[in-house]
Amino acid sequence: MVAWLLLTGKQGIAQIDSVQYVIDSTLRVSPFYGTVLITQHGKTVFENSYGFADVKNRKPLTSNHSFQIASISKQFTAYGIMLLHQQGLVEYDHLVRTYLPSFPYDTITVRHLLNHTSGLPEFWEGIRPYLDTTKSNGNKEVLSYLIAHKLPLQFVPGTQFDYCDIGYDLLANIIEQVSGLNYDVYMKKQIFKPLGMSQTFAYKVTDIERITNKNLAIGHVYRNKQFDYAHTQPNYHFVFYLGDFYGDGSVVTTAHDLATWERALTNCTLLPCEVQNESIKPMQLNGNTLYIREQVSYGFGWFVNDAPTGRIVYHTGSHPGNVHALYRLMDKDITFILLSNAETPNMRPLRNRILQLLNK
Repeated sequence: MVAWLLLTGKQGIAQIDSVQYVIDSTLRVSPFYGTVLITQHGKTVFENSYGFADVKNRKPLTSNHSFQIASISKQFTAYGIMLLHQQGLVEYDHLVRTYLPSFPYDTITVRHLLNHTSGLPEFWEGIRPYLDTTKSNGNKEVLSYLIAHKLPLQFVPGTQFDYCDIGYDLLANIIEQVSGLNYDVYMKKQIFKPLGMSQTFAYKVTDIERITNKNLAIGHVYRNKQFDYAHTQPNYHFVFYLGDFYGDGSVVTTAHDLATWERALTNCTLLPCEVQNESIKPMQLNGNTLYIREQVSYGFGWFVNDAPTGRIVYHTGSHPGNVHALYRLMDKDITFILLSNAETPNMRPLRNRILQLLNK
């Protein structure tokens, strides 16, 4: 299905026509699997799905299919913390130990976890190789490892930015400890159900073979001019032995539900705007904005780009066979959602070309 509405007069029509042209020209050169959804002022102006949800069984991808959105999940975990903050149950600048007494570091706050300035030990090379790869590891195991080994921090908390997945796993643990509910139950009760996001689930696993969801699009890789399942590739064996992490990348959802989520944020449906907008404020160090790169900072689960053409709040997500992006062009009230269940060379250039068109 493709929906065509006005963005803003004739220029808007030209932009949408150009989006279709960019996608068509990409498909003539190389394949693309995914769903593209663009809204303005909460109304759909472009929507289409391409390729297969399951190439081996020849199941076409549709807008009803769900995706493992990987790190786009972080904004939901951050929002869960913000809801607890609004209730007076969590303070951003309190130590993590306040809520997780066994946490082995005494200088890291909740805010440090939210904006990736904690200085926690590097996971991929520093912790992962020492986990038991014959079983599935997750939040519990990484916390136990940190307690047992007392690895040094990479830097003084709050002084640098270093993207840290396990920080968001710990935030999920805080949600459970403070609320008394499992992470998946809390997220459904406090966020997804109130907003009518019926196809959104905060699973406590990321291993696709353990997720029961009939609408889940399988992640694919494209090699030697053919598609195959990503989770069966030897280099992606970690899908199994890191399958019990949650909080940093375990949400499964649809493009439609993400559009619902964006509108709820714009309308401040669940939290007052002054509380909610904390999540898209650039992080600060000694009263100055701490930038990751030129004009780009980080809030709570969102990258914040104060570009000359207007503020863009966004996050991307990658998981074996999945490459996703959610962009909010704040000054234009345009949302661009691209969910792809295939790793192909054209995906990121396609994303960037569409974003450039919408941001003119």
